[in-house]
Amino acid sequence: MLKINKLSFNDFLTDIMRYNELVAPVKTDESRFEVIKDISRIQMDLHTYFPAKKFFFKKQQTLYAAENNRFTVPEMVTDKKQRVMIGLKRCDLNSIKRQDMMFMKETTDPYYAEERERTILIGHHCNQPFDDYCFCSSMDLGDFYDLMLYDKDDAYLVEIGSEKGRNFVDRYRKYFWDTDLFLRAEDRRIETKLQLNKRDISPYYYSPDWKKGVDICFSCAACVTLCPSCYCFDLHEEIDAKLCKSEMKRNWDSCQLHCFTKVAGGHIFRETREDRFKHRIYHQIQYFKDRHGMSLCTGCGRCIRGCPTRINFIQILNEMKEQT
Repeated sequence: MLKINKLSFNDFLTDIMRYNELVAPVKTDESRFEVIKDISRIQMDLHTYFPAKKFFFKKQQTLYAAENNRFTVPEMVTDKKQRVMIGLKRCDLNSIKRQDMMFMKETTDPYYAEERERTILIGHHCNQPFDDYCFCSSMDLGDFYDLMLYDKDDAYLVEIGSEKGRNFVDRYRKYFWDTDLFLRAEDRRIETKLQLNKRDISPYYYSPDWKKGVDICFSCAACVTLCPSCYCFDLHEEIDAKLCKSEMKRNWDSCQLHCFTKVAGGHIFRETREDRFKHRIYHQIQYFKDRHGMSLCTGCGRCIRGCPTRINFIQILNEMKEQT
């Protein structure tokens, strides 16, 4: 176990910024992760309203362009600075792990992989839940980080989680000190008030209780846009008026939108709002876990926090009774 004194923490961050791209939580109109130019803006305790996934899985990305029958592909930039992303909560880190599974293991996405491979992930452990919408303690979260910081009054205890993290510590060794302090099991835990009490929700698909959420859902897709784990996208070709130039773009998409499952001929597979509402939750809690052994959802609570009608699907699930 190592520690870094808070008195030297700003010097540490300043040193990082000299040769790296530093990304951390800040408060603007809303809380979010941003590239840092002024370390005084960093707020380590923030559970950001917007997730960090835009740095890896771009909101919009050009995959190729065509002009006069000539195709070009954006060049991969190999000389980008190393990125150090600090202040990630355990739910954020586990969400990145799930996106890694989709974009680097299930299939290889070179654009995603390029951004991930140049990034150091430094977590900041929550000592207590951010608000009543967090439910991470009832989800199957593991340790996934290069370094994890634990706030201990005048210092951060530092736990190394990867070889990349160890190399980073070696590079900035003057800021890290050996310590006799150690982490207890309770130091690693966080107990949230909101808990998902059902591990298997397959028996509840036809429950009438879904109406509690469906009837007040706007299908606005805020839940999916704010989700740090969701990875759905759409391919969209933009063509100029003369039909000489075009660009194929990949954009974030949402299973909550009516057009998401529309296919040639105009058929929509999930026509009703209820079908779309249930699909998101089943994919987050059940379907992904059935296939990969862990839920896609990491309990960050952003989908509830950002919902215009505050649909608490965890509470809805907890109150459901199995149909006979």
